[in-house]
Amino acid sequence: MASPRVRRSAAKALIRIAKSSTDSPSLKAMFSKSFRRRWALASFTRFLRRLPHDASPHIFPHLVAALARSPRPILALRLFLSPPTPAATTHHSFNSALVRFPLPPHLLPAFFSHSLRRFPGLTPTLLSFNLLLKCISSSLVPRNPSIYLATALRILHDAIPVWNLAPDKFTYSTVVSALSDAGHVEDAVALVHEMVVDGVVAAEAFNPVLRAMLRAGDVNGAAKLFRFMQLKGCTLTAATYNVLLHGLLLCSKVKAAMGIMRRMENEGIVPGLMTYGAVVDGLVKCGRVEDAWKVAEEMGNKGLPPSEFVFSAVITGFCRSGEVDRALRVWETMVAATVRPNIVLYSAMIDGLARCGRMTEGEMLFDEMVDAKCVPNVMTYSSMIRGYFQIGDSSRALSTWEEMLRVGCVPTAISYSILITGMCNVGRLKDAMMVWKHMLSRGCAPDTIAYTSMIKGLCMSGMVDGGLRLFNDMLAKGDAKPDAIIYNVVLDGLIRTNNLARAMDMLNQMLDQRCDPDAVTCNIFLREVGVAEAKGREFLEGLVMRLCNRERYRAAGDVLMVMLAKYIVPEAAIWHTFVRGVCQTKRVRKVVDNCWDEIWKP
Repeated sequence: MASPRVRRSAAKALIRIAKSSTDSPSLKAMFSKSFRRRWALASFTRFLRRLPHDASPHIFPHLVAALARSPRPILALRLFLSPPTPAATTHHSFNSALVRFPLPPHLLPAFFSHSLRRFPGLTPTLLSFNLLLKCISSSLVPRNPSIYLATALRILHDAIPVWNLAPDKFTYSTVVSALSDAGHVEDAVALVHEMVVDGVVAAEAFNPVLRAMLRAGDVNGAAKLFRFMQLKGCTLTAATYNVLLHGLLLCSKVKAAMGIMRRMENEGIVPGLMTYGAVVDGLVKCGRVEDAWKVAEEMGNKGLPPSEFVFSAVITGFCRSGEVDRALRVWETMVAATVRPNIVLYSAMIDGLARCGRMTEGEMLFDEMVDAKCVPNVMTYSSMIRGYFQIGDSSRALSTWEEMLRVGCVPTAISYSILITGMCNVGRLKDAMMVWKHMLSRGCAPDTIAYTSMIKGLCMSGMVDGGLRLFNDMLAKGDAKPDAIIYNVVLDGLIRTNNLARAMDMLNQMLDQRCDPDAVTCNIFLREVGVAEAKGREFLEGLVMRLCNRERYRAAGDVLMVMLAKYIVPEAAIWHTFVRGVCQTKRVRKVVDNCWDEIWKP
């Protein structure tokens, strides 16, 4: 808290600046620094009362912007609505007010209209409208997209024509991007078509819709929109190609993505770091790590050294596929290229070594990381703990956990899951239950892996009822969604305790929850009912029929494959039901129709 003397000096300085007639270059910086403290704000309220009516207009925009960033931005609103002189209200202060005032989003249009009525000399600009849309989208879309849609479209269709302002590409791209991010893809596409009708064709508005479609797996819709862009003469930018490349690779359309990249090069657009990064990351996620590394090497040959992101994606891909030696060679190449490893690279490499049980090398890399002044995070410690459990060194795993807590790393659901899984695997169920209670007391919601480990530990220890209670608790809380693995753990526990009736009830619940049984599920029941006996055939054929009745033909096919592997030939009626159901799907029917068209083509 400043002394009264300092506060009086600050207020006098502000008054002297207000009486000046020149716009000092340091004026904006001076105000920005002055209003960070509450005592300065108190001085400023007294300063406003003493501000002369002939104060220079140039001071007003800086005051508004500085107060808007202060601890009490409402003062900026008061100053804007009642300026010292009408001439002081400029476009700069008006736009600053739109961007920074903490008004509820649905009140922004009203504030906009009120300001225009309050100051007749203030002519609205397209920039003001764009800022208004941007302000509403950033604050309202995550909470209520439908209200934002109504507000934004009302501004586009009602407010802008009144002032004879034609929406530009920034206007449309702001609204389209907000709608696409909120999942209103159809509304975004409709607005894009309206944009084209109005004579505005901009890639900035198409890119968010393409990204949303490809994230949802709608490759056909994205292809149609891409052709529409070309038909309307839209200039494709590097950002457009990056969106297409990344989205196609996420949908495992590698061939199409490579075709897009070749087309990009043919059109004279040189791929940059963003493009290569999107391609490498997409190839890694498709499981084609070797191809991703070839693309990274191609970057170096073209004089574009791979970035930390590219190296991190390739190293992570090799580690997760079990090729740790290849990951180490990439690491050596990275170090030779004078790329300094960051926390992400260190954590990825340590995690790969830990998953393979190569903890000696993992410890050396961990020490190197600390020596390089790179502070380990919770993921790094979690990887080390997993590795120690994997080699059977539970004492080192617990000491690493204690070290993680000692340095101030807050455990996450993943780190708790790793510790619980490790303790259950070594038979320390009581310690695992203590960690479970500690996790719940800290308000950390368990994930599916943690639930699976605890339920498996309880069932393997003969405490099947405890595992069922925990399973029902998971369903009631909704913290995690049970998958086939956790259902198989519960089913195995029930079968081992000769409780076939409850196991059948659990299987029915599994089907009702739209969780498909797999080969492990079938083998669990076959172990009880027998493979060679008629009960085994009856059970599997009944499971196929129930899945077909629910139109889950992929899971039904998996069960049929289990039957054939066990030399159990299904009856003709089962095959008939399955094949008829598969052929009724739209995709298969379309393929069959195309085949007939090719056969009967004149």
